[in-house]
Amino acid sequence: MKRVRGLSDDTSNDNGKDRISALPNDVLCSIVDLLSIRDAIHTSTLSRRWKNIYAHKSTLEFDWRDIISNDANTYTRGNVAIRNVRNFQRSIEAILASYLGTKLESFKVQCCFGNEHPRYFKGWINFAIAKGVKNLELAFSCDELSERTDWRAIDYYNFPTHLLPSGEGSNLRHLSIRTCKLRLDNIFTDRFSTLTSLVLCDVKFVGRVEPSMFSSCSKLESLTLERCYGFESLHFDKLDCLKMLVVKRCEGLRSIRLISVINLTTFHCIGDHAELQLRLGRVPNLKDVHLMLKRINVRSFYAWLEKLINPHYHTLVVAKCG
Repeated sequence: MKRVRGLSDDTSNDNGKDRISALPNDVLCSIVDLLSIRDAIHTSTLSRRWKNIYAHKSTLEFDWRDIISNDANTYTRGNVAIRNVRNFQRSIEAILASYLGTKLESFKVQCCFGNEHPRYFKGWINFAIAKGVKNLELAFSCDELSERTDWRAIDYYNFPTHLLPSGEGSNLRHLSIRTCKLRLDNIFTDRFSTLTSLVLCDVKFVGRVEPSMFSSCSKLESLTLERCYGFESLHFDKLDCLKMLVVKRCEGLRSIRLISVINLTTFHCIGDHAELQLRLGRVPNLKDVHLMLKRINVRSFYAWLEKLINPHYHTLVVAKCG
């Protein structure tokens, strides 16, 4: 009797076929982008086809706690062993040296050695900028800020603003920096002008700090300032693109002014200073407000805000913090 080939025969013949490896390079790269760097590198052992796919990864993220797996995960002055610093540095530079991608979407580094080894950071920043990075996140400490007891033990990194790309040719759209010093000068004005998102956490502002220091950031849509200091007033006037503003526990901040920020929808503020004053005017799209201040008449302030913001607001929270 002649045997008729059925569907089950075709399926069994394909069982050993590697269909994933047969996918186009751009699809394989998209798969690798979803993995951590450690797991992405492991894919190079799957087959010859996968050998260099990881080297085209468009998102690079290096976390001290993942690379250095021992007790030296929190930074205190003098307690980070030099061998751990070198291991971290070599791990990053080995990957950068083998990198074959032409464009970098995101580059993130979180480490625990502050300003003790600045030469490493400059090389990493230069690499990311040369690859046209759009999302740059750099954290120079690993501890929980709410649990930090000795702030004087932190050696703040002097952030090299001049290394960032300038002018309209810049691809950089999102910048997040943590535990560093930031000098306000003409370079700051130029380098931050193309950003649409900016997060500054545990940042010391040095130099001449003007209340309207963000006025040149005309494309800024989201701004977060957390535990920053070196300024007393912040003016956000006529920043037409700004949609979200978060200001939390900025020591020494006494006043915030929001005038004619017509597209602002979200404003969150936790004030540390007892005399923090808020001035708001012409914010017609403001719909999500969370305020926690030390000295505030909650009932009267709530009533004032309710008249000021969009009548179809989603959230309005006013509270007194300790």
